[in-house]
Amino acid sequence: MKRILIPTDFSPNSKNAIRYALDLFQDTSCQFYILHVNVEGSDFVEKPAYELGTNVLVKKEHKSINKKIKDLEKFISSISSKRKHHNFTTIREYGTFLNSIRKQILEKQIDLIVMGTHGASELKEFFTGTRSGDVITKVEADVLVIPDKAKYEGFEKLVFPIDFEITYNDTILKKAANLISSQKTQIKLLYVTKSHIPLFEEIEQRQKSLVERLSKLLPNPISFQRVASRKIEDGVRIFAESINADLIIMISKDYGLFQKWFLDTAVEEVSFETSIPLLSLQG
Repeated sequence: MKRILIPTDFSPNSKNAIRYALDLFQDTSCQFYILHVNVEGSDFVEKPAYELGTNVLVKKEHKSINKKIKDLEKFISSISSKRKHHNFTTIREYGTFLNSIRKQILEKQIDLIVMGTHGASELKEFFTGTRSGDVITKVEADVLVIPDKAKYEGFEKLVFPIDFEITYNDTILKKAANLISSQKTQIKLLYVTKSHIPLFEEIEQRQKSLVERLSKLLPNPISFQRVASRKIEDGVRIFAESINADLIIMISKDYGLFQKWFLDTAVEEVSFETSIPLLSLQG
């Protein structure tokens, strides 16, 4: 059974991320953990006690959050009632966002985190590019980032940015392969360079080798694309949008130039700006 963690701030976009995950894994047995983090980290707040000339600690009022959680559970029930192979558990945590995420990954043995971007509530900062990027680069789990209003309707075209300075192991390639249910899905291996100068012979050989390895894992049509862009993140986004891609797959933790160029800027910026879902796989 696949174990999926979905942080929520109760915004329309975080609900959309839940819907997307349910549709994506409609034929897969899943345990979904819906996590809300109270970042204030305490059940008590200070309240003025004027007759005493000081402040006292009083119990927080949780009615609003409780209602939101119940409303969310009703929403989940309305879109998942016929899927007996999907189980749901709602969790409320206190503390920092990343620490709460890490705790759940360890305790629940999470396989995948699904996050919405552009949340609209008081916790919206957790669903902007910087926070999504933090989760992508600082936790030990694969992360699927769902942009606002994205809907799952199958994967027709998938973009996989690559860097030939690193080696892609079979585990990474199999993770990508397992997500592709249709043999018609087109896989575009994308290599972004800063100019159109001819590729070195060694790079061309690595390109052919990678295509061959993927072809053994997948029956899908696989092609190699090269684009020139001053910024890698712009090259990825523009190319993906130009072909109406349904998903971008990236490696979150690796070394060499990919880490310097792609992780420091591209993962966070792509997760914030793109209208295309982004899957970040652990390297």
